[in-house]
Amino acid sequence: MAKRDAYTPIAHSTPFDKDNRPDLEFVSENVQEAIEEVRDSVLTSASPGFSFGRSGAVSKGAYLLCDTVPSNITGRYVYINNAQINKVFVGTENVGTYKFGVYYHDGDEINITLVGTVTISADRGGSFEVEWLVPTGKYLAIRVEPDSTDIPRNIVAGLELSGTRTV
Repeated sequence: MAKRDAYTPIAHSTPFDKDNRPDLEFVSENVQEAIEEVRDSVLTSASPGFSFGRSGAVSKGAYLLCDTVPSNITGRYVYINNAQINKVFVGTENVGTYKFGVYYHDGDEINITLVGTVTISADRGGSFEVEWLVPTGKYLAIRVEPDSTDIPRNIVAGLELSGTRTV
């Protein structure tokens, strides 16, 4: 029985044309490295891992919930390395002007740090492209900022993150 490598190309010796997809920003020069690069990258959408919400009228200064727990107590855990929030999206039942803050923390309201804010102006919701870095091992939270003009009702919100997988 012959060895596979003697008769067929192997991924490590097969060139990879990274210029074919410049939008993906590959650095690999061969197929094996490209496979590993794809394996190590992750794009985690907001569903189900990074979603938030709250029913009824939501007071200014209130944190959205992760399931039934306020996100400033136990938010969504950041389990990927080099994490970056790429998109924030928010929807609410009523039209108004709202400001939402995205935070990270150590859990139980310890070391809460504002990452950034988005503003919905005279609308029910919106999607916002952002580039906010978040440390691995922190928890994410979303809050209706106290300086919002209106009080939102029945909010759903989410975050999309990118980064590299943990080993």
